[in-house]
Amino acid sequence: MKSKDNMTELIERVKNSSKIVGLNLNLKKSTVMSTVEKVNIFTEGEDISTVNNYKFLVVLITNDSYTNEENKKRISLSKPEKANLTKVIKGFEISASTKVKRL
Repeated sequence: MKSKDNMTELIERVKNSSKIVGLNLNLKKSTVMSTVEKVNIFTEGEDISTVNNYKFLVVLITNDSYTNEENKKRISLSKPEKANLTKVIKGFEISASTKVKRL
């Protein structure tokens, strides 16, 4: 279980480094994602929860690098914008030369 030991060591280093600068690492709110195997990590007698995926900024990150759900979400968000663009292209309010410049 080398990866489990490495993860535990990494968490301990982050926790110790954060204490040096005056920050506290809340282990109850912390989560871990492993791409190799499911691991249960204990540090200071507390279990750190393991997740299969998480959202970082706006990207869904999964432990198996499967992006189908992320692609579906982005397509569904872009459909209304495409509909608005279609209205602009088919409309007569904007000249043809301006439409060509925007495409």
